[in-house]
Amino acid sequence: LSTRLTINGPSIGLGTGAVLAISTTAPTIAAGFCTSPSISASNGTAAFTVTVGTSCTGVTTGSLTMPAATTGWVCAFHNVTSPASFVIGQTGGTGTTVTVTNYSRTTGLAIDFTASEVIRCLCMAY
Repeated sequence: LSTRLTINGPSIGLGTGAVLAISTTAPTIAAGFCTSPSISASNGTAAFTVTVGTSCTGVTTGSLTMPAATTGWVCAFHNVTSPASFVIGQTGGTGTTVTVTNYSRTTGLAIDFTASEVIRCLCMAY
């Protein structure tokens, strides 16, 4: 079994079939994350920052549009503004989307995002 790294324009493949693992194409906000959220910093899909927008009443989820992966995306999200209060988890997705939900760290229940929260993200395609 051999492993190879393939760099092909805006993407990096890793493994025997060299399928997409990381893309230099930045994710975009598809929905949620309150009003006027942004990808405020990006190194493609490897590491990026979501800045939550405003008017967050009733908004507990967000979705990202990702470059096309063979099967899907596995992501980790870290709330760096209020890590003691909130945990953000990936709750769904496809080969081109990732869906996340904001949870209360103390109750484990879905909870509204807080305006202007900063979320650091890491995503790997498979």
